[in-house]
Amino acid sequence: MTGCRDQRRDCVDAQGHLQPDSTCQAGMYGSHYVYGGSSGGHVGDAVIGGSVSRGGFGGIGGGGGDGGE
Repeated sequence: MTGCRDQRRDCVDAQGHLQPDSTCQAGMYGSHYVYGGSSGGHVGDAVIGGSVSRGGFGGIGGGGGDGGE
């Protein structure tokens, strides 16, 4: 088991829609990485599930609460 290395990493905007990786690298549009989520794989698709790599100030992803650890 390699843990995080096996998880998918997606760049999403503040509404949780898939963005090019360059968007996260530039810090544009409230972008951030989500690990382990799923989407259709096209820019603009909603990313469902996963865990946010930073921040977490409400509303991003809309999937309820994360467990706390």
